[in-house]
Amino acid sequence: MNIVYMPGFNSSPASEKSSLLREHFPHIIIPEYNTWDPDISYAQLEKIIQPLLGQGVLLTGSSLGGFWAYQLARHYGQPCLLINPCIHPETSLQRYIGKVENFYTKAQGWLTQEHLAKYAAYRFAGKPSRVTVLHEQGDELIPFMESVTNFSGKARLILPGGGHHRFARTDLIVSSIIDMLSHITNDS
Repeated sequence: MNIVYMPGFNSSPASEKSSLLREHFPHIIIPEYNTWDPDISYAQLEKIIQPLLGQGVLLTGSSLGGFWAYQLARHYGQPCLLINPCIHPETSLQRYIGKVENFYTKAQGWLTQEHLAKYAAYRFAGKPSRVTVLHEQGDELIPFMESVTNFSGKARLILPGGGHHRFARTDLIVSSIIDMLSHITNDS
């Protein structure tokens, strides 16, 4: 089973979360992808994920990466783990319209209203094989109640108190991946 982790908006494989995941899962795939233009994002992520489907893939993502992990899991019927997921990027990313800069690579670009409108095309109708959502109640950017509203009855919800958008309880990320891999292996 492959693991793909998609960092969030303006993030990259150089993030602290990416480094932590590589420590625990040395074979994890963490793509560098464009987080500003959904058309480019989708093309880049699909190119990485499609060849892995025959072996199975656990799609994981944080914030905007959680949007992509969920939508691609729906599209391909794969399991996913979402970390403080951005469920509605067309709304959540409004505050960033204008000139943007990746926190790690320092690449610069523009986020426009037209980019945000494109997310509607990437809401797939399928169903993931399994969904776990980790959302800290102290997330200052995306209220944890969005995950409650969107995933109650559809996913395993883990909603630790406190924390922040970067997700403080990294131990829960690691243990949730291990748990999901165990269930996927046992279900096969």
